[in-house]
Amino acid sequence: SGMAPRTFGPHPFLIPTMAPDRQEPPARSGDERIALDHLLGIAAREYGHSPPLLRELCTDVVDLYQGRWPSREACQVGYHTIRHACDVALAAARMIAGWNRVNPERQIPGELFLGGVAAALFHDAGYLKDKGDTDGRGGKFTYSHVARSAELARRYLADHHWPARLVELAPRIIGVTEFHDKPRLSGFGDPAAETVARMVATADLVAQMADVDYMQSIRDLYEEFQEAYEHEGRENLEQRGIKIFNSLQEVLDGTIPFYEHFVLPRLQQLGRMDQYLIAFFGEGRNPYLENIAANLSGQLLDKRVQWRRLGDILQELGFASGQEIEAALARQKVQKGTAPEQAGATPFRQRLLAWMESQGGCRCLGDILMEMSIIEPAVLRQGLLTQMLPGALLEELSREEMLALLRISMLLPNICKGRWILEQVQEMINSMLACEAGSILLADPERQQMVVLVQAGPRRHVQGPGLPLDKGLSGWVYRHGQPISLADAIADERYNGELDRRIDLETGSILAVPVHLNGECVGVMEAFNKRGGSFNAHDMDVLAMLANVIATTLDCVLKPAE
Repeated sequence: SGMAPRTFGPHPFLIPTMAPDRQEPPARSGDERIALDHLLGIAAREYGHSPPLLRELCTDVVDLYQGRWPSREACQVGYHTIRHACDVALAAARMIAGWNRVNPERQIPGELFLGGVAAALFHDAGYLKDKGDTDGRGGKFTYSHVARSAELARRYLADHHWPARLVELAPRIIGVTEFHDKPRLSGFGDPAAETVARMVATADLVAQMADVDYMQSIRDLYEEFQEAYEHEGRENLEQRGIKIFNSLQEVLDGTIPFYEHFVLPRLQQLGRMDQYLIAFFGEGRNPYLENIAANLSGQLLDKRVQWRRLGDILQELGFASGQEIEAALARQKVQKGTAPEQAGATPFRQRLLAWMESQGGCRCLGDILMEMSIIEPAVLRQGLLTQMLPGALLEELSREEMLALLRISMLLPNICKGRWILEQVQEMINSMLACEAGSILLADPERQQMVVLVQAGPRRHVQGPGLPLDKGLSGWVYRHGQPISLADAIADERYNGELDRRIDLETGSILAVPVHLNGECVGVMEAFNKRGGSFNAHDMDVLAMLANVIATTLDCVLKPAE
């Protein structure tokens, strides 16, 4: 940048010969050494050198967690490990570097960088048991570890002759990571020191939520909670207003509310220091945010939410507010009303060139949200992938189902060549779900009826008037926008049977899901008579995914040429 490097102070530091930080996402399990190398690389790049105090600290903290200190046992808990400590320290260092790039006139001094990193590396050391303590694994310190961590940090920094200011500052920063109370941000005196404290507390949250092994971490965290409950007493904790989890599933189910009602407000209270990660990584990217989106979107769809609008996903993950989504949708509706009219049969080359010049013509909601600087392209990419193929479902798909999905996805873009393509796709879906028949019905609200777009099974659909929109299972699914699965459809009072009679099908089990497009329910997709039993939740997930893929593909392929 042409600027003189910041300095740590009067101490004689050596310039290390190490690989620079490659600006990678949070490290995977077992990569704490790599994280520390990145951390030292940031120090060297930001301040011109990497101080021996910092290098010694990194080595000593690893030794601490591995049980090489005479005063502490090795780390025995599953979540608050050396890996987490290093992830938090690295995230905090990246925020500081991002801050320095955004605020060249108010850069964080090197001494405060040291204090913040020290606080981050020690912030969970209070989970480590005293030497000789054989009671539990350390989870018992869940509600007291902050004070223990702060005291351990103070003793270490004093014994190793750190600057007196940092000996007092690092424990205070650790206190801000106490999430059972409001952030204690008063009394720092120096605005830069308070900023670093905000960053360390933010890094603690962001690194946890962005962990690529986040779901396993929740299981480890639950085990720590259970030990703390036994040690502290459940009634005592409840009297202190602490939430008690009675099962692992309860913790998993609480992930989304935890992010929505605790993490997001907490990040706001801390000043959204995570925004400086974007400045650090450049190109509008924040891999931490992308990982959080992936983790939470998987949780959203693991709740059997069969289809979610992209706007809902972005809003629930905290990437855009409801007002911002509505504003973008309003702009989308206006632009749709002024879209160019169809120009007839235009050669592909001309249509492609026109698309390139217009950047795709009529923009989607995501385009508008990016234009409004509400989300970044990488976040939109994650949202679209989550919308089309939820991570939780992806893990459940068998090899045969993946191959079938690939073939269907490759065949669908050829729908413009004839309706028979869609009929073949429906045949493939029937085979994929192991069912006797299937159909796609489109809603015609003006005529209050459902029109059969395609049907595949024992007999072809016999043309006739549309099915009543206010009757039958398909009408119910359309009106409520919710899927339904019945083992014995005829026994259900909502069953109409009109389509069955037209195709001479005796319906037993039935599965029906809504077909959505751009936030609107436009039809229903059905599957009839599961072979060897009834449709299950996995079948419902698969059919909902296919309905989404088909609707999106048809919308793109059948758009008029501009």
